Amino acid sequence: VTKVDGAKNEATIRFGNYTAIVTAKDMGRATPRQPRAEFKVGFICEFKIKDVNDEAQRLTVELTQTPGIEGAILTINAKNGEIVTMVGGYDFTRNKFNTATQAYRQTGSCFKPFVYTAAVEWGMSPDTVISGAPIKKHGSGWQPHNYDGSTSNGDVPMKIALAKSLNIPAVRTLDMVGIQTGSQMVRRFGITEPMAPYLPSALGATEVPLDQMVSAYSAFANKGVRHQQHLIRRVTDRDGAPLEEWEKTTYKVTSEYVALTMVQLMRGVVEGGTAVAAQAVGIPVAGKTGTVNDHTDVWFIGYTPTYATGVWMGYPGRKKPLGKDMTGGRGALPIFVDFMKAFMKDKPKETFEKPPAMPEDIRELNRQRMREMAEERASYMARASRRSADDATLPAVLNEPKLEQITLPPPAGESTSEPATKNDPADATLKKPVVVPSRDDPADAPPPAVVRPREVEPQKKKGKKGSDEP
Repeated sequence: VTKVDGAKNEATIRFGNYTAIVTAKDMGRATPRQPRAEFKVGFICEFKIKDVNDEAQRLTVELTQTPGIEGAILTINAKNGEIVTMVGGYDFTRNKFNTATQAYRQTGSCFKPFVYTAAVEWGMSPDTVISGAPIKKHGSGWQPHNYDGSTSNGDVPMKIALAKSLNIPAVRTLDMVGIQTGSQMVRRFGITEPMAPYLPSALGATEVPLDQMVSAYSAFANKGVRHQQHLIRRVTDRDGAPLEEWEKTTYKVTSEYVALTMVQLMRGVVEGGTAVAAQAVGIPVAGKTGTVNDHTDVWFIGYTPTYATGVWMGYPGRKKPLGKDMTGGRGALPIFVDFMKAFMKDKPKETFEKPPAMPEDIRELNRQRMREMAEERASYMARASRRSADDATLPAVLNEPKLEQITLPPPAGESTSEPATKNDPADATLKKPVVVPSRDDPADAPPPAVVRPREVEPQKKKGKKGSDEP
């Protein structure tokens, strides 16, 4: 900085033999800044060069901001699995790390649709009432609570539980269908990371990369069928002759009835739940928000009948709070809305199909589940009447073995070795076997688990003056 003109509110910057004039409009910051307040003669700053005039030896520059927070966005065509949009972070040259495909992060409430999918197959319906009584596992200090801190929410139908992203009904639902069933469902959706055999998994404790989550949600959009995600259709020589072509890989995740029922449930999230702001896209959208404990990661994954798009935000390489008010609806969802408005602008408007009639086999299961839940409710009320108000909690585990360690034989053709140890101190105390669900048809096997790349933080540049941006 060679000159600061307070009257004109501008600064003159010298780059060797070139100069640039920086005005307020060139201060590309998240918070508005003024040149006369920010610069002093002698300051050395980094600018983004936008244009060069060699004849006049003048530059057009901008004082850009390098954010500490990273973000990623990825879109998949649900009809064929093609990845049509991918942004893996702010700047790949900072750490050579693609956050969209390599960052394994907890998903928060974006995981709940997998639990409720298992529940619909198990015989529950969107109108099934789930108890919101407090949950407490005997002998454990863990007790789930909702986002507002409450440990109970009253009895609610499944469609409201998902729309409002209530935690207690999700945990209770996983307990009812069984952790083994829930784990098998997650694997069917193509999630390679084994789901931990504990009830908190219902709230998104499993770490999953963005591309796998978007691919999983694409199965909802495509009526229960998931196409393996891919970036390249074919490789040709210089004459256009094909050398390699993508071999189509398709998985039947669930039935059309179950998939469209889940679409109906996630439409409720947009129409009157935690993702109401998604209506601003202007076309029918379904999806789910996700917020991880301590607000370290925020998600939104949404879809139309053809395209599934996911957005993630968080700090790279470490779990650092984004702020106590940051949620998937406040952080990731606005990015989704802005992107989808532009992305869908020239594409035909589509509407979701309604679910077909409940199949008779699921209808019979539904009757059976209603009887079981009514009996359990009556038993709970009888027990509660004999206890003090403080002790009137419904046990988390209606069938205690559901919480025991679950070890199943690995699917045919898969390694029996355990995945590489995570570099997370929190995992050091959980020396439990991983969940590896069995399958009847090896052809339906999702891709084998891969070794995680190490997620690193970008190197910060040091200088005598100034400080890192918050």
